[in-house]
Amino acid sequence: MYLQQYPISTCPICKQGWVVIVKEVVSNKYFVNCNDCETEWENPESFLMKESGTHFKFGRVIEPEEVEVKAIGWEKYVSKELKSRIT
Repeated sequence: MYLQQYPISTCPICKQGWVVIVKEVVSNKYFVNCNDCETEWENPESFLMKESGTHFKFGRVIEPEEVEVKAIGWEKYVSKELKSRIT
């Protein structure tokens, strides 16, 4: 599954994927990861502060519902420009 509903930015690691808001299936924990190279960050703030990302810290992910993204206050990080490219 190609996750793209809640893009924050283009990935600075692979320079081709989008860093998107996701939810881990097992724990229901929200975090952000690149939908191409799968680099992951604990939250949008750590990504935007250019902290080092990790790999394989989290398990299988799904896209959260819009209501969930709003409930955790992360909708402010979603790029309107990138979101407008979703077909």
